[in-house]
Amino acid sequence: MNILKKSLIGLTIFTLLGLTTIYASDTKSGGVVVTDENFIAADSMRAYLKELAKTGNKVNVIRPMRELANTDNQDVIRMNADTLYTRIILDVKGGATVTTKPYDGYQNILVLDPNHSEIATHTGAGTVKLNESMLTEGHHAYIIVRTGLLRKLPEKEMFARAHKAQDNISITYHLSEPYVPAVNYDLTTLDKVKYKILEDFAKQPKKDVIKNGFGTIKTRDPEGAKVVIAIGWGGLSGKSAVYSSFTASGENFSYTFKKPNLKYDQKGFFSFTVYNENGYIATMKYALNSDDMVPNKGGSYTIHFLASGEPTNNLENVIITPRGKYWTGILRCYNPVNSDETFAYADALTAKMQKEFSK
Repeated sequence: MNILKKSLIGLTIFTLLGLTTIYASDTKSGGVVVTDENFIAADSMRAYLKELAKTGNKVNVIRPMRELANTDNQDVIRMNADTLYTRIILDVKGGATVTTKPYDGYQNILVLDPNHSEIATHTGAGTVKLNESMLTEGHHAYIIVRTGLLRKLPEKEMFARAHKAQDNISITYHLSEPYVPAVNYDLTTLDKVKYKILEDFAKQPKKDVIKNGFGTIKTRDPEGAKVVIAIGWGGLSGKSAVYSSFTASGENFSYTFKKPNLKYDQKGFFSFTVYNENGYIATMKYALNSDDMVPNKGGSYTIHFLASGEPTNNLENVIITPRGKYWTGILRCYNPVNSDETFAYADALTAKMQKEFSK
């Protein structure tokens, strides 16, 4: 059976199960066995420990990544070329803040807790105030600040401006106590549970999983949360970003569409990103941002998906896909005007693309 016909909202069993290979370097033996019930807390512990391993186990450290993801530096599944990332494990006991300064590009603060509950999100310049009462567990928050690029500028200046915006991120805090998980999970048992969650979803996919899975622990769908966190820990909820995916195979596809309804006057943008069957970047020109796209005369856009080695013939808006293999594309829409509307738009668009690309 054609594997494309077995997927829903662009996710295949083969692609999903490829996710289980990425955490081998993050394992920690001993402790409580990971189960379906405690998976989110265990996977969050993994994320916290992985970040702390990069700071010498110090909290309250602002750690900016200075380059976009590429085939050489990708260290997690489904990285994208939309933004530069800055990460912080922040001790919020007694009060803490995260502040971004005015920047001409997109910038978003996302605050998560040890249960991947979205404590706060803020787009643009401003200060997010935090304290331990806001968290569902503990007193250490996981901060992700996404910094977009001013893509109309020369490359050197573009990165210099973005790096300055990262350097302008500041925090305040009262304490710097070490992060100690509430439960010590045996992370060597994590992958088996993750595999099962993704396998079950691939066999019996549900509608609006991405839409309903992210967010706060009180508002999100518990079962959907397991799936989306297994797919991509650290994702934004729909009020800040919309994600929709599709799967394809072939050498040459083109598709024309109207742009989504986003807050473009507030740095909103959209992008397409392509991965191999295991969810990793496999080509050099694997992504295309709306700020770099050339529109058609009527305002629509045409994207060309060409396999490695295919002649571009001076086409505009080209993305290079893996040759001779299944690949997954993701449409990301940042700063939607109405998230429900954008989810409906994005899912309808990617469904049409998948149907067209599977002929």
